[in-house]
Amino acid sequence: MNIKNYIEMGEKKAGKQVELARILGINDSYIRTVKSGRNGLPDAICFELADYIGVDKIKVIAASNLVTEKNEGRRKIYERCLSVSIALTFSATLIVTPMPANASTIKHIESSESHEMYIM
Repeated sequence: MNIKNYIEMGEKKAGKQVELARILGINDSYIRTVKSGRNGLPDAICFELADYIGVDKIKVIAASNLVTEKNEGRRKIYERCLSVSIALTFSATLIVTPMPANASTIKHIESSESHEMYIM
């Protein structure tokens, strides 16, 4: 996800761009500049935006820094922050997702341990 997406999430929650700017304590013209890709947000504003829309602060900061970072090594670090967060979210979803009602259960018994695998 990029910083424009996070800002749009904030705008949707706030109702309009001017209201989001007021909540974040910045000018709405600055929000337009960030959305256009000419600037990133200061880290403190990224924290505020992340709290407001309920997402991981690291993701918002990384997305914002990707807008202006020219150093390829640093860009890869920010990109990893975004991809690791996505992978962790996917993993957590797999862990906490209950078994569907239509899934079959296969039990593998090895010595005294029992392992279950669900097949859909």
